Amino acid sequence: MSTPPRTPRTQAARSAQTRARLVEATVGSLVERGFAQTTTVEVCARAGVTRGAYNHHYDGMAALFLDVLEELYRGFSSVRAEEAGDASLEDMVRSGWARIQHPDFKAVIELWMASRNDPELGVALAPAIARLSTLFEPSANPKLAKRLESDPALFRFYRLAFEATIGLALGRATSPGGEPVEHERDVIELLIELARERQPGRAGSADAAR
Repeated sequence: MSTPPRTPRTQAARSAQTRARLVEATVGSLVERGFAQTTTVEVCARAGVTRGAYNHHYDGMAALFLDVLEELYRGFSSVRAEEAGDASLEDMVRSGWARIQHPDFKAVIELWMASRNDPELGVALAPAIARLSTLFEPSANPKLAKRLESDPALFRFYRLAFEATIGLALGRATSPGGEPVEHERDVIELLIELARERQPGRAGSADAAR
């Protein structure tokens, strides 16, 4: 039986693959080495591409960082279905924390902080950074928005949970080796406890946050 001939990849497919490798390499470098050591040389070495290939796809690191944020946001938004309007408050806390504690979120934090200290980078990344805030806004999920708007107390709790988990992510990003900070578990357990109190009869499993 003869093997069918392999269809050659199109130029567009090869280009998309190279960009994906560069984005993945950049995320890895930001998470493991931080913004300061995420250089063109480092990224190309991790991606296994030449400097010429990098220059063909990006006119500078700011453009690459923009692609990194967009790709990370797509990953975070893909799990928002868990926050449907009929989900329990405990489920909302757990799913939100699952996104924010993901190791790749450190790459987001690194770029946030860098954009604050580099005006030119800040301008380039501003639109993407703004989109992250809308990603977590209730308005991004109509069923959830309708539910929260009908109960101001629930809306305040949603805000509290979001801000608290972002703060924990910042603490983890700056801890040695990216290890969870000492009080992280206590904070998440308290948020889950508050969620259960505000939604009697809808408690989930007894496990605390991992």
